[in-house]
Amino acid sequence: MRNMLEPGPAVYNLDDAYLQWPIAPSERAYAAIDGKHLHDYVSEIAAISDRYRDNGHPQYWGRIEGTEADAENAQWLSDKFKAAGVPDVHIQSFDLPPQWMPQSWSVSAAGGGKTVSLVSAQPAINTVGTQGNTLDLEAAYVGLGTAADFAGRDVRGKAVFIYSIPQPGIWSNSASDYGSVKRAEDGGAAAIFVVICLPGNIRSEFPLLRMSMASLMTMANNPAALAAAMGPGKTPSFTMGYQDGEAMRGLIEQAAAGDPPHVKVRLDIKMVPGLKTANVWGVLPGMTDEKIIVIAHRDGYFEGAGDNASGMATMLGLAEYFAKIPKEKRRRTIEFIGSTGHHGTSLGVPYLAQNKDRELAKVALVMNAEHTALTQQYSFAGKLRPANTTNAEHWDFNGSQKLIDIAIKAFASFGVPTYAGTDGVAMAEISSVAQLVPSFGVINVDTYYHTDNETPDKVPWTGLGAVTRAFAKIIDDVNKVEIKDLQPPQDNGEIRTQGSSAPKGH
Repeated sequence: MRNMLEPGPAVYNLDDAYLQWPIAPSERAYAAIDGKHLHDYVSEIAAISDRYRDNGHPQYWGRIEGTEADAENAQWLSDKFKAAGVPDVHIQSFDLPPQWMPQSWSVSAAGGGKTVSLVSAQPAINTVGTQGNTLDLEAAYVGLGTAADFAGRDVRGKAVFIYSIPQPGIWSNSASDYGSVKRAEDGGAAAIFVVICLPGNIRSEFPLLRMSMASLMTMANNPAALAAAMGPGKTPSFTMGYQDGEAMRGLIEQAAAGDPPHVKVRLDIKMVPGLKTANVWGVLPGMTDEKIIVIAHRDGYFEGAGDNASGMATMLGLAEYFAKIPKEKRRRTIEFIGSTGHHGTSLGVPYLAQNKDRELAKVALVMNAEHTALTQQYSFAGKLRPANTTNAEHWDFNGSQKLIDIAIKAFASFGVPTYAGTDGVAMAEISSVAQLVPSFGVINVDTYYHTDNETPDKVPWTGLGAVTRAFAKIIDDVNKVEIKDLQPPQDNGEIRTQGSSAPKGH
């Protein structure tokens, strides 16, 4: 008899079994938006990351801002806009300040006659390096890193290992909510490792926060506080996969009294000057000088299939759909922007805010297409199991009740699952402009977020199609409404937003 906790083998092909929402006869025009076609774009974008990895960047890779992968991605998007029939396409270049670029690193542990290479160790974003040295440190295990775990512990000069529970994914995790990283740093740790408790040996790339996510969300408009919470700190810091974390914990548990295992750590970091990045614009003229702006950030870690190849695919699907509609039937100009700097130096969308009198004049709506579709995952019996449906969307808006009614109707029309309440995180990429004009955004913050497991097979083609159709319907319905009727309500002469902005660089 099979162990009742052991999942059985798949009995169907997941890609063929995703649940689909029937399209009502009144919405048949949107059936032209093909989710499988859009999923091909996700795979093409992920392949750009793979080429960068295979071209001499095996450890720190993806569509990293300022790299050749960034440039290839920009040209790819420009070519796709042109192929879609968008008449005005251009690449807007930006000079970057020196960029944080890990060059190479190694982490290994030894104890009790065993040596373990901790291959999943990945430098936390913006961490300091080891300044050309290889550190040889005593290992210290502090569990979840709560105050109780640290009570009576001396971690000064040691390599501290913290277990972190995803909530539900990498960005929101117990290490930040418990203040574990700050506690280790304040205690004088010489290196910090946050073990991500997801099955397998997943590599992940994210900043180690020095405060809870709830606290961080209150600082969206305080750049100095955000920089301190997400900054380099003073201690070389890494994330690590669960399999390596368990191997390390085993060494510590089995060590003889007075002979703890040691960890060797080397991390070489460079701040690379002279790099460039870009926004990619596709402008589809309408019958008036009013406009709608659709934004999807281009950069991403590893293959970044969800973050943000899916959002780029949604934006391209919209460009293709509306380019086929005669200009005389497009009330407003639509600007599609593949923005830069979401994970690094934020330049793309802030450019719009800094030039708001020109770029945001007569804007009816700014839409954020970010992580638009990801497969729902469940953790059971030590495994992550995909379901044949898409995750619910976090969503947010800044605008009138009319705008929110339009969005809810569009979600319902195409079976886009959403949370009952709004979340400021859905405005992440457009946070610098979201309170300046009517705005709307979605985001899927999934289990595999910012990891090397965020691959195209985690993006459901059905979800891509549904979200993109919903966005298209929102654009059509917004085009029936005057800008003044899309604006947020006024309160004592000041704009009152319905949601809140979210921190960038997540």
